[in-house]
Amino acid sequence: MKAILLSILLALPCAAIGLDASAKLDAHAKLPKKPEKGIVYTEEISPKTIKLKVVKPGWVYPSHKGGPKRGHLKVGTTAQLLQFTEKAYYIRGTRSDGQPTFGWVAPAAFETKDPKFVDKLKKAHTRQITVRDLIAKKEVALGMTTDEVQRSLRKKPTKTRVRQDAKGQTTTWEYLKTKQIPHYTTVRDPYTGALYRRHTHTTTEEISKTVIEFQNGYVTSLDVSENRGRPRPVIVTNPIIFAW
Repeated sequence: MKAILLSILLALPCAAIGLDASAKLDAHAKLPKKPEKGIVYTEEISPKTIKLKVVKPGWVYPSHKGGPKRGHLKVGTTAQLLQFTEKAYYIRGTRSDGQPTFGWVAPAAFETKDPKFVDKLKKAHTRQITVRDLIAKKEVALGMTTDEVQRSLRKKPTKTRVRQDAKGQTTTWEYLKTKQIPHYTTVRDPYTGALYRRHTHTTTEEISKTVIEFQNGYVTSLDVSENRGRPRPVIVTNPIIFAW
């Protein structure tokens, strides 16, 4: 296992909605195996969808960088958030002529029940980009979910423990890294007198041990024992709570 970073990451609950969509639109919303750099999919942060109210006739663009306009959104309708960057939202919505559309729109065109939604979504974007980087490097951070840890380490723990108390459920995962060590003895050939090595047995020795503790589904403690120094901790913003 590579060096483990100590980071405080964000948890992002989202509201649920239901919108009809054509097969073509659904294809654009699907999370690819390798997401485009800088773009976060709502599927990555929540199994549910996010509904936005259109309050301004925002222009719809084919790219988050701009491009030919595809018309503008109809005020008073709702749009489904599919992807987002720090400065633009990729949505499925309704144009001013009543036709369905999808594309990139400025955040100012939308409104939600939470007045701090835009700022919180920016922080969620930062968190997800950080998590992607950790997973790519097979590293773990405080605040990651059990699913994120599994995707990062790409293997099941050697041992697991579950404890239930008044504060909730605490789960502990242990990962052991071992090495097979062969052992030999020197033997003299009784006929020629030559010396040679004979394998006697093999032992399994522990190289490193990582203990990850989850409190109610989030990493709250990391304990690494290995013959290397600990990396410098990386600190990011506190968890995000959305109000709907």
